[in-house]
Amino acid sequence: MSIDNEKVVASATPPATNAAGRPSTEEIGRLIYQRRQRRLRRQRMVFLSIRVLSLAIVFIGWQIYGSHTIAILFAPITTVIHEGYTLFAQKGLGGQLLTSVETFFWGYVLGMVIGVFLGMLTGAYRAAEAAISMYIFALYATPMVALVPIISLWVGYNFHAQVVIVTLFVVWPVTVTVFHGIREIDPELLEVSRSLRLNRRQTWLHVLLPGAVPFIMTGATQGVAMGMVGVIIAEVQTQLTGIGDALQTQSSTYHTAAALAVILLIMALGLTLRMMLSLLKRWIVPWQREEQGRRH
Repeated sequence: MSIDNEKVVASATPPATNAAGRPSTEEIGRLIYQRRQRRLRRQRMVFLSIRVLSLAIVFIGWQIYGSHTIAILFAPITTVIHEGYTLFAQKGLGGQLLTSVETFFWGYVLGMVIGVFLGMLTGAYRAAEAAISMYIFALYATPMVALVPIISLWVGYNFHAQVVIVTLFVVWPVTVTVFHGIREIDPELLEVSRSLRLNRRQTWLHVLLPGAVPFIMTGATQGVAMGMVGVIIAEVQTQLTGIGDALQTQSSTYHTAAALAVILLIMALGLTLRMMLSLLKRWIVPWQREEQGRRH
């Protein structure tokens, strides 16, 4: 039998039925799943279309407005893109970008490790919360930019100071998010773990850590935004390096189009990092995606 004939036979095959002649539970579940997948595909296409249309409207409006204003105040998007290409090709913006990415990487990793540890510690143990939570929330409410001069005085105007600054921007939102995540774990799960006589290590591995993973990923996403802010502030306030140096140089010399190109690069870097985290979250926490699909 040919492949085409096999497809015709398969399509003509009626759904599986039970003894009463009605579709079986498995067949109903399969049909519901297929219908849900089709609906999700349509929603993704609509979402993508709206996003592309929105981007086109913004760029067209930018181009029109930039073409009718003076260059020192604003610039058309085409001029901004050309200036960005020039910065990469002739003025070493690519190397500055790599410097900023390195600073962000080390500060972000340190902030995530410390933040997850502090969040889980204070969330799981009342004594730890009583001892250090007041300092955590006080620092979380403190604008980190106010601490930059003191950090530079302590550590120096160097790469290490920049990493410390980025770490401080990342660590507190991660800590607070993970703390609340641990507190929102279903108490019945903890009661079941006690009934099963799980020791402390097993409780952490099988209850606390899996329950905190979605909140860790949420904190990681918040940390990206705060970390990018920390990188620019650290590079401008300590030694001028990286894309912070490029932004400061172009702004101070009134090269507005070039400064806007650097800002677009920063935005693109932040969006790229956020998309990478979103893909990682889908892989680590797949059940959240399924729950969102059921809600829609």
